[in-house]
Amino acid sequence: MNPTDASSREATGVPRRPLRGPDFVNEAIHIEKQAIFIAIPKTGTTAVRQQLQQEGQPLIRNPHLNILQVREALSLFLLMKTLGGNHEFPSVQQPTDAELRQRAAEMFASFFKFSAVRNPWARAVSLYHRREGVLVKQRLSFSEFIHQHEFASDTCQQPTRHRNQFDWLCDESGRCLVDYVYKLEEFEQAVPEIASRTNGRIQLTPLVANQNPESRSRDYRELYTAETRQLIARRFEKDIDTFRYTF
Repeated sequence: MNPTDASSREATGVPRRPLRGPDFVNEAIHIEKQAIFIAIPKTGTTAVRQQLQQEGQPLIRNPHLNILQVREALSLFLLMKTLGGNHEFPSVQQPTDAELRQRAAEMFASFFKFSAVRNPWARAVSLYHRREGVLVKQRLSFSEFIHQHEFASDTCQQPTRHRNQFDWLCDESGRCLVDYVYKLEEFEQAVPEIASRTNGRIQLTPLVANQNPESRSRDYRELYTAETRQLIARRFEKDIDTFRYTF
């Protein structure tokens, strides 16, 4: 349609079709359940995201957003849901930008925010064997990979360059913004805790999804030398100390 066609429709009073906003923010952000799941890659997130699955089109397809990206996405989502939706005069019912931002802030503060983390040594093995993102197994030995492995999102399609998993969960000052963090290794025990903390809004089943049969993350210790073990210990010291992981 050219500008002339558009102006003709305005002149004849034919309403323009309103913009169709996204149906939900992100597959791990569930407004109806008032929950936000921060999906750190390679921490068993697929099983949880599948159980929080929603119908329709998301604002952001990538499920692996950090906590600050989620906070910003909520404001953008509310804005896009209001675009092209005014049918009244005067338009006093339309929210202002300040009101939308305040509503997004209230949602973020009140929603149950949770996430999963994983043993850094086992997680590095899973990143090395991954079948999506940047594939490194075919061109690097495991030792070479560990020597070059710098960030918690290395080999991901949308790297955040967070040094540790914890960095996905905190604000600019390092303050954790998540209400509950469980270990992937303790997912089964986390299921009733999540249900209790959400008053039954989130009922998960401890499933295993997107498991790579070629990954050796279960017997990860066999792949490490004393040197590569220490490299992970130094590089991801924050995760190891915060979540009390041992080799």
